[in-house]
Amino acid sequence: MANKKNVKSFVWGTVAGAVTGAVAALLLAPKPGRELRKDIADKAQVTLDKTVDLGRQAGATAQSIAKKTTGIASNLRSKFGKKEDGTEIASVAAVSSADSADSSDSEESAAH
Repeated sequence: MANKKNVKSFVWGTVAGAVTGAVAALLLAPKPGRELRKDIADKAQVTLDKTVDLGRQAGATAQSIAKKTTGIASNLRSKFGKKEDGTEIASVAAVSSADSADSSDSEESAAH
């Protein structure tokens, strides 16, 4: 969770730095007002496009991770005997009850 927060902060910092740097460069360049406004609008559009692309990439990565995580969770459920609704598979439940019966018998034998 902390890693996600760090990445988000880094992305926002990068975008803010890029916008600030672009605006400062344009304002300090010796150009007439109309040309300067056009340059600012062009740079803003490029920055917006890059931000949208980064957002799409982040969304695709998140979906990919979610699919992998779902697959891993499903494999673990089947490996440990649980269905997706949380109920135990009968064969695993029978083995578990047999194991607990064996341990009860062992405890009773040790007590005598």
